[in-house]
Parts: sequence; C-alpha cells; structure tokens
Amino acid sequence: MLLVGCSSVKIGNDYDPSAEFERYDSFDWLDNRPGVTAEARTAGTLDTSLGRAVESELVSKGMVLDSTNPRLLVIYHLGEDDEIDTERWGYRYENVGKGWGGDIDVRAYRAGTLVLDLVDAATMCLVWRASADGAFRKDDTPKDAEERMREAVHRMLGVYPPAR
Repeated sequence: MLLVGCSSVKIGNDYDPSAEFERYDSFDWLDNRPGVTAEARTAGTLDTSLGRAVESELVSKGMVLDSTNPRLLVIYHLGEDDEIDTERWGYRYENVGKGWGGDIDVRAYRAGTLVLDLVDAATMCLVWRASADGAFRKDDTPKDAEERMREAVHRMLGVYPPAR
C-alpha cells in the first residue's frame, strides 16, 4: 500500500497485479448501470463536484466516458461514520489480500474517508482501489470540502495506472 502524506489527507491504494490496466481505455459510473440501487449515489453538490473531479482525472489519462460499453466501472464511497459498506454494489473483491500487496480493508474506514473503486466491467471484479483518509471533515465549509475532495481525487488517481 502506498501512503502519501504531504497534507493531513493520507492516500492509500492497492490493485490486482493480474489486471491488464493498459486495456482499460473507457469508463462509466457503476451507479449508472442497470440494477444498481439509488442508494449508491451520494446526494448534493459535493457528489457533483466529486464526480467531475474523477471524470476529469480519468480523461486526463486518456480514458473516455462511455456509457454503452465501458471497460471500467467507477464508484466511490464516502465515510461519514467509522465504517463504509463497500460490499453491496454488485461487484466482487476476488483475491483481495491474496497477492494484491496491500492491506486496504474492504469494510473498515474512519470517518472522513473517501474510497474510490475501479471495477472491471466484464468480470465485475474490483481491480484497483484507493482511499483518502481525512478527505473531508464534518465541519468543512462547502468550498473547503470541495477543494479537499478535488485534491484527494487528484492524489488518489495520481498513482493510476499502477507502475509495474
């Protein structure tokens, strides 16, 4: 797991070493897919700005947003409490902890954590995950929250695709 710590936000990431990241050239939002409940979305302006930040970072890496036939599906989870339920959105965590090389837990996060998952659209298996501990605080102003989230997303996706 990589931890970057030049601010109070701690970034971690992990990935499936068998995933062929070079073939992931398109993406869509997992919560835009058929069969995903509306609970997968976070309401409000923070959701909109967070979505734009993720899309912007992925597009800057040469990927395209493709709602018809994406190779990757993207979803994020925000932890307002001490735990985030990241296991109910229809994708699997195969081989996590079995050679991934990191120790990002699939369930337990601290309050203020942002988790970003990239899921292989064909297999519906998680291939890459990043977390930002301290990405937001309950007492942040809307402007501060947006800036913190944008910076967290930039740092999280700064290590995607993983170097091998």
